[in-house]
Amino acid sequence: MRRSIVLLLFLATACGHVGFHPHEVNGYLSGGKSLSNFHGHSIFHTVQFELAGESALSKRWLRTPDSGVSVSYNDIRQARSWFGYRYGDPSDSVRAVSSYFFLRHFWRQSSDIEPYTELGTGPMWSNRRVPAATSRFNFNSQLGLGAVLFPRSRMPLHVGYRFSHISNGGSEGRNPGLEVHQIVIGTRLMRLR
Repeated sequence: MRRSIVLLLFLATACGHVGFHPHEVNGYLSGGKSLSNFHGHSIFHTVQFELAGESALSKRWLRTPDSGVSVSYNDIRQARSWFGYRYGDPSDSVRAVSSYFFLRHFWRQSSDIEPYTELGTGPMWSNRRVPAATSRFNFNSQLGLGAVLFPRSRMPLHVGYRFSHISNGGSEGRNPGLEVHQIVIGTRLMRLR
């Protein structure tokens, strides 16, 4: 955990030179799964640390945006074979690390409940192929909806739903992709200003 926070603070320093001004470090836990298909299904458990702030570039398009970068550790359970569970193959345990660059838009910022939408993408690397027999390097594109409860408290509660599309973008011969539905819960870990 300490390494992830140090990495995020390093990124904050580097991003300050390109118009990104971080204001908080958030931590999230999430869990979810993909729907069953020819390749079986995958179950995801994720720990995520994000550096959120304001970007001069994103303020051109959205009135109240947050932008930032996150680092995630993913524990994935999936079928070991390209054919899913069709021939009795067992589940495989996969570890993956991903980074996510995002924009987040808030509504009702003077309220005790601030709804938001988020959109972003980034690279993902895993110790085994995701799904099986495809690629260890993928892209993780995400769309989320949620709310921040008691945003002005010391540790506001973030709750939401996130849809992820994980795919190698055609860089390998096989590119079936995964559509993962996750429930997300988190809080602010550190205020930077």
